[in-house]
Amino acid sequence: MSEGDLHALIVKLAALCNLNCSYCYVYNGEDDGYRARPRFISDEVFDALLERTAAYCARRAPHTMRFAFHGGEPTLIGPDRFAQLAARARSRLGPVLRGLSIQTNATLIDERWTRVLIDNHVTVGVSLDGPAEIHDAARVDHLARGSHARTLRGIERLRAAGVEPTILCVINPGVSSLDVYRYFRSIGVARMNFLLPDVSHDNRARLYGRHGPTPVADYLIPVFDAWFAEDDPKVFVRIFDSLLSKLLGGGHNSDAFGNPLMSYLVVETDGSIEALDALRVCENGISKSGLTVLTHGFDDLASGLPLVHRAVHEGIALSAQCGACSDIAVCGGGYLPHRFARANGFDNPSVWCRDILVLLAHIRSRIGVPAAA
Repeated sequence: MSEGDLHALIVKLAALCNLNCSYCYVYNGEDDGYRARPRFISDEVFDALLERTAAYCARRAPHTMRFAFHGGEPTLIGPDRFAQLAARARSRLGPVLRGLSIQTNATLIDERWTRVLIDNHVTVGVSLDGPAEIHDAARVDHLARGSHARTLRGIERLRAAGVEPTILCVINPGVSSLDVYRYFRSIGVARMNFLLPDVSHDNRARLYGRHGPTPVADYLIPVFDAWFAEDDPKVFVRIFDSLLSKLLGGGHNSDAFGNPLMSYLVVETDGSIEALDALRVCENGISKSGLTVLTHGFDDLASGLPLVHRAVHEGIALSAQCGACSDIAVCGGGYLPHRFARANGFDNPSVWCRDILVLLAHIRSRIGVPAAA
C-alpha cells in the first residue's frame, strides 16, 4: 500500500451503543461529540460517502478501499437496513470495494444477522475481554448488567453459521491475563488481538496509576509466553505478530506501532470526516477535520483542521526522547493518542513507553534477538 493514501474508512452506522463500557473512548473519554450526532447514518450521508470513495479511488486507479462498520454499536441499525447499505456499497463501488467488516459487541447477533453477514461477505470482529468475571467488570449495559453471556451467545451463533470472528480484548491491568488467554483458547478462539488501554498523559495516572509502573507489560508478558509455548501457527495474536515482524526485519501490520501515516479516516453518522476515534481520549474535538462527505471529498483534507491532514499526509513528528531511543525502529513512538498531553501536544513518548520497552526486551530474550544498538 502506498503511504499517504487512504485504504480504509471507518463508517459509523450508529452513534448509539447498548453498552456503557467503563473504558470507552467514545462515551467515557474527553469528547462528547456523539451527543449532537444523528442516531443512525442516513441514506443521504451513505450515498455521499460512496460517491466520495468512488471519486477518490478513480483519481488513483487502480485503487481500492475497505469499509469497516463501527459505532457505537453498528448492529443497532438492524440487519435489514445493514443489508441494504452493504448491497448499495457493492453495487456502487464494485471492485473498488476491497471488503467489508464489522466490529461489534455481538450482543444483538441472531440468526437473521448471521445470514446477512454471510450473504454480504462481511468479516467480523467481536469485543470480548475474557471470562465473565473479567469481561463484566467493564463491559456493562446502561443498567450496569454484565454483557458476557450475551456476547458469548452471539459468538456461538456466528460460529454455528460458519463465521469465525476475530476477538478484540482491551488490556485490563490487575487481572490475570493468563486466565484471559486460556479462556480464549478454551472456547476455540484462534485469532485475537490485545489492545493497549487508550489514555493520554493527562489521564493515565488517574485511570491506571494504581497498577504499578508497567501494568501493560505485566499483562502481556504471560500471554506472550503462553502463546509462544503453544507454538501453534494457527493461533494468531496480532500485537505479537506485528512486534515479531518488526524485530525480525519486516514491517508492522498495526498503527499502534511504527508511527505510520494514517491510512484510514472515520466517517460519522452525520457525514463528518474525522481522524482515528481513539484521539477522543485526548481532548474534546481533537479528531475533527471540520469537513463532511456531504460537501467535501477525501482529497480536501488540507482545507480542514490541520491535524487530520498532517496525520494522513505528513505524519506527526516524534519527540526527541523517542528519536534517541534504540527501539525507535520497532516501537515508532507508540500509538498516536497515547503520545498526547495538553501541555505539549504529541511531543511525547507513549504513556506506555516503559511497558513497551519491557515487553520488547522480553520478546527479544525469548526469540534470541539481541538488543538494538
